[in-house]
Amino acid sequence: MASRPAATRVILGEAGIEHVGGQLFLNLHIMNVGEAPLDKLHVTAMTLGKASRASPPGFPIVIDLIGASATAHLTARFSSASLEVGEKYLFTLGGTYALDGRTYGLSLNRYIRLPPASAPALPTLHARVASAQRGGHWNYTVFNDEAPASGRAIATLSLSIAAPVAVTGIPPGWAVETDGRSFVLWYAADDAPPYPHQVAPGAALGGFQLASTRSLSEATPAALSSWQHGGDEAGPVLSDYVLTPYRFADRP
Repeated sequence: MASRPAATRVILGEAGIEHVGGQLFLNLHIMNVGEAPLDKLHVTAMTLGKASRASPPGFPIVIDLIGASATAHLTARFSSASLEVGEKYLFTLGGTYALDGRTYGLSLNRYIRLPPASAPALPTLHARVASAQRGGHWNYTVFNDEAPASGRAIATLSLSIAAPVAVTGIPPGWAVETDGRSFVLWYAADDAPPYPHQVAPGAALGGFQLASTRSLSEATPAALSSWQHGGDEAGPVLSDYVLTPYRFADRP
């Protein structure tokens, strides 16, 4: 792998930090302050001291292009169980990028101080998506971790994808929309209360599946939206990463 050319300069900007519910949420900024655009940037590692990473579930995260004087944004989430409030911890981000047909390594780091735990700035949805690849299939399970009294059920699961796929799994009572290569949206098909096929608080639902001819994975954005049964209205949305088919036929 070639050493970084003089025309490139990449830094990690100051992160947005939120310490909520035993987890540290990082809003990260990769800043290209050099003269040359960076192509096919692959983030392949993230660490924060010895903390356990909760998201993304795997790598790479692929950023197609960061132009000169431009910034790319991504997120990460770590458990704060092994961290001490007020202490500084080294965050590291590793990866590769392409420039003029050659591949270069990328290693960025920045110290992050753990703030005191706080209440979330906005209403949050306590939920998650587990993703796993088996052969040419990608499987997803939705977990609704809300307390029963919240009345928030999971109504949709949407994925951003970057490779050709076929939807091969739709849970009973759900429907799907997709263009086969940039997005997939599963949604509970209930159109009136009590919305029996939405994922109730404390419940989980599997059976969401994609198939692809690609053999590798990357981490891409996903979102879960909720429906507030008490007011019969839209509730909070959770954004995260899941594993989806890799956008290139082979690793660059």
